[in-house]
Amino acid sequence: MSNVILVVKVKVKEEFATEVYTFMKALHKLTHELDEGCIQYDLHKVLEDENTFCFIETWENEAFLIEHSKKDHFINFMEYVEGKIEDMQKTFLEKYEEKN
Repeated sequence: MSNVILVVKVKVKEEFATEVYTFMKALHKLTHELDEGCIQYDLHKVLEDENTFCFIETWENEAFLIEHSKKDHFINFMEYVEGKIEDMQKTFLEKYEEKN
């Protein structure tokens, strides 16, 4: 199985930006501590829009990503941000590799 790579872009409503960002940092920390199969789980703030954030994730395979979505820290995050975000987009990526 190949790695699963995705970018999750989250546009937060301005009035909730600080508190949601705090919760995102907690999700970032807990994912690294508790989720097996997590290769990369980086949190970024979009420079052009201070209320938009991106998670760049790499998982060993789809099963680990699915398991992540069932963990308490992820479920709590999704419940917490309900009504506090304007948009959430997931983009799955495939890494380009030179073939000889």
